[in-house]
This record gives sequence, C-alpha cells and structure tokens, in this order.
Amino acid sequence: MNLLNETESMEISEQDSLVLWRALRVYQDQIASGNPLSNENDSERADWLLAKVIYISLKFGGTLEGRTFKDILEEVQ
Repeated sequence: MNLLNETESMEISEQDSLVLWRALRVYQDQIASGNPLSNENDSERADWLLAKVIYISLKFGGTLEGRTFKDILEEVQ
C-alpha cells in the first residue's frame, strides 16, 4: 500500500485534528512500549495518520511554512 498516493479526501474540523493528534501520539507511544492493547502492525499507518493530522492542523493554523505532507511524514517517522 502506498500511503502517499491515497485518492480519497478527508475532512475534519480544527478541534477534531487536535484531539486526533494527541490520541495518535498516545497510541504510537503504546506501540513503541509494547503495550498489549496496541498492534505493532499499525505502526506505519499510525505514522501516516499522525502526519496527515499534523498537516491538517498546521494548515488550519496557517503555519505550514512551506512544509509538505511528505516533509511532515518524514519528521514523524
């Protein structure tokens, strides 16, 4: 699956994006620590989703400063 070439759009509110951002960070921490409620196979998708949420949040805030989704994904990974 190539996560950078998804064709479906996603619309969320600014408030939703901030809640998702925090929730995904917690889940990533659980994956990294081996929490039994997490699934290591979700790691790549969680990174992609976190990058998407960060991108959307920064876009809402007008603070992307020329960064692309790919730039943010590389930072998240």
